Amino acid sequence: MRFESVTAHKFGPFRGETLDFGPGMNVVYGRNEAGKSSWHAALYAGLCGLRRGKGAVPKAERHFAESHKPWGMDEWEVGATIELVDGRRVELRHDLAGKVDSSALDTSVANRDYASEIIFDGAPDGSRWLGLNRRSFLSTACVRQADILKVRDNPESLQEDMQRAAATAGADATAAAALQRLGEYLKERVGSKRAPTKPLVKTGRDVATARDVLGAAREAHADYVGRRARVEELERAVKDARSRVEAMQAVLAEAEADADADRLRDVEALSEQFPEGAPHPPPDGGELERRVTEALTTWGNLPVLQELTGPSARELAERIDRLQREVLAARAVVAEAGAEETERRVDRALELKTLFPTGAPRISAAEEVHANQIRDALQEWASLPTLQTPVGPSVEELEQALKSFDGRRQPDPESSRSRRPQSWLAMSVIAALGGVAIALLLPDYGVAGLILAVGGAVGALSLRLAGPRPDANIALALDVKRDGLAQQLRARRSEQASCDAGLRRRSDVIERLRAMAELDEEEVVAPDALAQRIRGRHETWRREREAADGLAPQWDELQGLLGGVSLDDLVAEAGRLRAEANRIIGSSDQVRLAELRAKELTGSDLAEIERQADRQRRALEEQRAERLAAEDRQRRDTERIEAATERLREAAAQIGVTDDDADGLASGMAEWRDGRVRILAEAGQRGESWDRLQQLLGERTLDEFAAEAERRRARAVRLLDGVAAHTLAEVREGQPTGEMLIDLQSRAESAREEWLSARGRLAEREKHLPSVADAEDALAAAEREQARIERLKATLDSTIDFLEQAQERVLRDIAPILTSTVLEWLPRVTQGRYTGCRIDPESLLVEVRTTGGRWRRAELLSHGTAEQVYLLLRFALSRHLTREGETCPLILDDVVGASDAERKRTVLRTLRSLGESTQVILFTHEYDVRDWAKRNLEAPDHRLIELAGPRPETGGLPAT
Repeated sequence: MRFESVTAHKFGPFRGETLDFGPGMNVVYGRNEAGKSSWHAALYAGLCGLRRGKGAVPKAERHFAESHKPWGMDEWEVGATIELVDGRRVELRHDLAGKVDSSALDTSVANRDYASEIIFDGAPDGSRWLGLNRRSFLSTACVRQADILKVRDNPESLQEDMQRAAATAGADATAAAALQRLGEYLKERVGSKRAPTKPLVKTGRDVATARDVLGAAREAHADYVGRRARVEELERAVKDARSRVEAMQAVLAEAEADADADRLRDVEALSEQFPEGAPHPPPDGGELERRVTEALTTWGNLPVLQELTGPSARELAERIDRLQREVLAARAVVAEAGAEETERRVDRALELKTLFPTGAPRISAAEEVHANQIRDALQEWASLPTLQTPVGPSVEELEQALKSFDGRRQPDPESSRSRRPQSWLAMSVIAALGGVAIALLLPDYGVAGLILAVGGAVGALSLRLAGPRPDANIALALDVKRDGLAQQLRARRSEQASCDAGLRRRSDVIERLRAMAELDEEEVVAPDALAQRIRGRHETWRREREAADGLAPQWDELQGLLGGVSLDDLVAEAGRLRAEANRIIGSSDQVRLAELRAKELTGSDLAEIERQADRQRRALEEQRAERLAAEDRQRRDTERIEAATERLREAAAQIGVTDDDADGLASGMAEWRDGRVRILAEAGQRGESWDRLQQLLGERTLDEFAAEAERRRARAVRLLDGVAAHTLAEVREGQPTGEMLIDLQSRAESAREEWLSARGRLAEREKHLPSVADAEDALAAAEREQARIERLKATLDSTIDFLEQAQERVLRDIAPILTSTVLEWLPRVTQGRYTGCRIDPESLLVEVRTTGGRWRRAELLSHGTAEQVYLLLRFALSRHLTREGETCPLILDDVVGASDAERKRTVLRTLRSLGESTQVILFTHEYDVRDWAKRNLEAPDHRLIELAGPRPETGGLPAT
């Protein structure tokens, strides 16, 4: 295949422009921004087009569109005319914007469109005729600017093409494709342990779930069996409870029949006591009897009066009042003393306050720091040494003299030849003198000094014996004079540096003094006067500090008197204390107050008095409370006795009992009440017997009562006949009652309800009871499916392993082919520096061998050499991957920019040789490449194409 032309219908800056190419080597020259990269991209897009697929647009395609789509236009079209090896001429046209209106028309046969034959990724791709695709063509034959080394960035994208070329001569079936499909099948139909939704993990989960289901079914079945046994147990308990209820009912019915027989006998006996019917009622007199009884009861329950001894409640209250007045007088004395003490503090504070009209006498921390800074500055000023201005020639004068001396010494050939002996003589003399000085001044290094002195002397004598020429002595003298000037210059520089440092230090101290004196920038004061002024200020501050230190005790005393408050607050406090003391004194007993003043009570004495008074007060209040309660009880008891005596006299008068003594009245009233009680008791007994008879009979007659007793006896006999003897014996031993029967019936009913509830739940659980057999079948099916998936995984893993081994063998077969192709041109391109190479077809790593036999990685060589080696690798890949019988054109953009002139010519000659069998299109901006093309490319097979100047944003000049 070769390009005949490329047409940029609407591409980048071009509108309807065309470039024609020769079948051999084509050099497209243009300056920067002439459109070389756009034509390079147009060639690629004109042949391969762009993919049309679903999903997000890859980053590389977005960048390609942003770089080459015309600005402000929706159309984006490019085309190319190519000639295939079988003679067909095809005109390709690509709609890059819509990716719909694309075609591959045969120029010789009407209506022949090959677009459907070369579809790749949804769009026509002319590189398919070469056995490539738009990705592998871009990675091998289409080299963009500065992308030569990027062939290694994604070597995996070329693996499938290399395997297809090696294994099937261009067919589409490859081990890589099979591995990919097997990997996809394995991933989709089997999965891995990290893929939770795929069959491998899913079958494991299914087996675990089936096992859980089987376990749950077995547990449910065991639970069902247990529940059924529980229901049977409850049923037996219900039957037993029912039989015990029946037995207890029979026993209670028997006891009731016996009780009815006893009551029948009582009824018959009571009926014989009242042959005439109901008895007569007792005589009336209940109200009078009640009054008498109440009067006697009240009289008999009267308390005995107790005589009260000790002080009365009033006397105790007077004692408490005297105690409180005692405490108040003590408080008045202490308050008066406190007020007097505070007034004395106020008087002393007012006296001390006159000593400090402006406040505290102490110096602040800031003033102390400032004073220390003044002191340090004055000391530093006093310690400044007296500056000595250097005398004699200045540094600049000495430098000028040394420079003039060196200028006057014009070197000549003869002096230059004699300079070395003269220098050697000077060095020998200096070494001898230095050795003597070291031996004399540094005894520890005496031996070294003597050796140095002897060496210097020997050197001087050797030169002297060698007979130097007279001009050597002159040169030596000049050197000595120059060394003297240089030494003087160094000394003057040191003196000048010391003087400058002293001036800077003096200036810094003066600036600090001016700042401390707070002078204006315009005010001029002599340094000594300035120091004297600041010294006077410091002396004044020192005297003030001494005065303040002398008043410090009085200030401390004043602060102690104030106690953290102001003087006004202290005066106000003294007034408040005096007013409080006067108030308490006005309420106190003056006599007791005078007595306590004489004792000079303190605060602690007051506290002790208050504690004792409080203790005595509580005791007196308790005694008073007890005395008040006792007096109140005595008063109430007296009132009760008087009221009871009055009621007793009234009741005695009503029944006709008289006596002057209250106790005699009570005895007579008691005799009357006892006789009344006997009469009422007899009437009451007959009434009780009649009531008992009526209670037993109820609304029945004696015959009816007897008939009912007979019926109950018959019922008891019937119930006893329906109960087992041993059950009756057990119930009789328990001495049953009606309450026991009710409780037993309740428990029997609860047992029955529990049994019915358990039986209902059991029936409901039986409806939803899972089948153990079905669960076992499901587990077996899940285990079979898991085993099938594991067998499938093992089979696929083995197949993939076999195919990977086959793929590795294919890669080993490809390596020698690529190596031989690169070696065909490597020595020529590198000018014989590298004579061997080896290539890893999996990673596309290239190593080259030097003439010395050492192997080095090509990417670690110089940038230009690495680009040339990988350019040969691209050529080898394009030749090897291209379908047999076809030739793949090379499209290169500035691939010789990193080469030197000689190697650049070698690479161009190599490309010229390649152009004999393969079309080469080289884009460049270098003049020497253009000049080489003019000299070495002959039409019509080879061609130089020169582009016009920089392109505007739209349109442009036609190519030449």
